[in-house]
Amino acid sequence: MNSASPDTTDVGATVGSYLEARTWVGRRSEPRPVDTAVDESRCKYFAALCEDGNPAYWDAEWARHAFGAPLAPSGMLMSLMMPLPWKPDGRSAAPTMAIDVPLPGRTLINVETDCELFRPVHWGERLSLCEEMVDISPEKHTRLGRGHFVTTRLLLLDAAEQPVATITNVLYRYEAGGSDA
Repeated sequence: MNSASPDTTDVGATVGSYLEARTWVGRRSEPRPVDTAVDESRCKYFAALCEDGNPAYWDAEWARHAFGAPLAPSGMLMSLMMPLPWKPDGRSAAPTMAIDVPLPGRTLINVETDCELFRPVHWGERLSLCEEMVDISPEKHTRLGRGHFVTTRLLLLDAAEQPVATITNVLYRYEAGGSDA
């Protein structure tokens, strides 16, 4: 494969070699605004899916008294990195560097997510994010197929560009059935 023009599959993953991918370790994106503010409906929907009855997510008056404002569930924060799939101006960013990094394999499965919260996130906040490529494993052979574990770290920033949380994510990017990409 010619590294000057990587193949992008129909699911959006850039296909390339492990050696090309390793050059991405340490790469960090510029901060970009999250497409939408943290809002009540997203917070309540997430809490409902998790069956989390914490009043900080459900009772705005109670949360204002206890925390100054209603809170977002920390587990929901990773969803903020997902850009809207379509906008009227047509712009759309890839949701994670793990899709853009040139690697064999077109299929992704999430393996692990860890969130370190520095302070609570409130309804109505507008955040921005930047992402860093932390590591890419050598090729592994699993029941799913041959692939690489890709570790990224997402930094969420508030309007004053102060860190709110870091989210470290590991996914397995592979070619289904063990075929070569």
